[in-house]
This record gives sequence, C-alpha cells and structure tokens, in this order.
Amino acid sequence: MLSVQNLTKSFGEQTVLNGVSLELTSGETTVILGPSGSGKSTLLRCFNLLEVPEAGVLDLAGDSVDFSSKLTDEQVRSIRKHSAMVFQNFNLFPHLTAVQNVALAPVLNGKVGKGAAHQYALELLDKVGLGDKASSYPDSLSGGQQQRVAIARALAVSPEYLLFDEPTSALDPELEAEVIRVLIDLAREKRSLVVVTHNMAFARRVADRIIFLDGGKVLYNGAPEPFFQSTNERIARFLQIFEMTDYRI
Repeated sequence: MLSVQNLTKSFGEQTVLNGVSLELTSGETTVILGPSGSGKSTLLRCFNLLEVPEAGVLDLAGDSVDFSSKLTDEQVRSIRKHSAMVFQNFNLFPHLTAVQNVALAPVLNGKVGKGAAHQYALELLDKVGLGDKASSYPDSLSGGQQQRVAIARALAVSPEYLLFDEPTSALDPELEAEVIRVLIDLAREKRSLVVVTHNMAFARRVADRIIFLDGGKVLYNGAPEPFFQSTNERIARFLQIFEMTDYRI
C-alpha cells in the first residue's frame, strides 16, 4: 500500500501540494491527471523522496516517514527501496549499451552478481520487445526504444511500485504507442503502477484509479468511468481540451 496524509510541498512562496491525502492499493494502475502546474509530477516525486515535503506523512509498503522532522539517510533508503522511477527524458547512461544500462542497478545494489544481472537484463529487454537491441547504445535507439530500455531498467530492481513521470510526452504518436503497449502489459500483470500522463486514452482504458489534481489539491480520486462522465465544471473543462485518441493496442 502507498498512502500520504496531509502532504504539503512548496517552492519558495508557491504551495504546489496543499494538504494532499490519498491511499493507493497495490496491484492497481493509478493515473494522475491535472493541468500544468497542478502538482502531478511533484506528488509523484514525493513518493520516492526526489522531492521532500515540508509536512505530512508518507507510508510506502510498511515503511513510514513523518516530514515534520528532518529525514535520516536510513529513512530515505527505506522509502526508496520500494519503488523505481521512469522519467520523461529516459535518463539512460549514454556510454553504456542497453543491456548494461539495465544490469547496472542490480549489481550496484548488491542483489546479484554481474553474470546473473546481465542474463536478467537480457530477459527484461526481451520482455519490452528489445531483445535484439541489447548491444545498442542509447544514441542509436529511437525515443520509444530508449524509454522501453528505461522501463526494463526500472523493472530490474524488482520494485513494489513503478512510478512513471510523463513517460510518453517526449515521443511522437507512433513511438508513444510502443511505450503504451508495454505499460498495458505491465498493468495486465497486476503490477503497481503510478503514472503521471496526459494520455487520456490510456487513462480511460487502463487505469484502475484516477487521481485529478487542481491547484495542489485532490479534486477527484476514484474509478475512471465516473471521472470521464463527471459533471464537475473544472473536470469537464479539463477533459474538453483533449481529443480521445484510439490507439490500436
């Protein structure tokens, strides 16, 4: 389980998260939606302490931290061990091949030796449809392929939660569809996914739960269909902006 209570985060005088409370169930795909500046990515980054709130409580898979006190290094490690982040711009190491990028974290974490990590990395690359690109460097891969390597890298540490920060926003529609298919496969495996995205088709067809943020507050937290049929003026105005793209997935 992942939960936060009364989470508050500011940047200077701007309050980005204003008393956010929610609880996510493991094995679900949660999609976080909202307009630009609503706090979506900040909330996601708080889940693994890439951003540290000023107040509130975070509980992740049984480890809990209270932000009213300064966190210790041990507390940070205890939270981060439960999740892995996939970023918008891939963040692959350019001097490492695809298989080396995927195998690196398990070795550094001391979970497995280099040989076992290499074999597992090959299996994960095959899982995301890139078994033939193991020896390729990032600059020879398309954006969609790089993001799939990044997903395999996140899977390599066997996280309880996979956190995705706008994983397709840097991609054109064709490459976006490649990555969406991988996310759908992970959702079907009942992995715990938390996805910040503007892809309304993915949110409607794949999410178990929608969280809608506006002005740093949770305006909606529930099932997809009631959200997309909402008569709430703010939500309806938000949905009107987007055209529902029908990916063949």
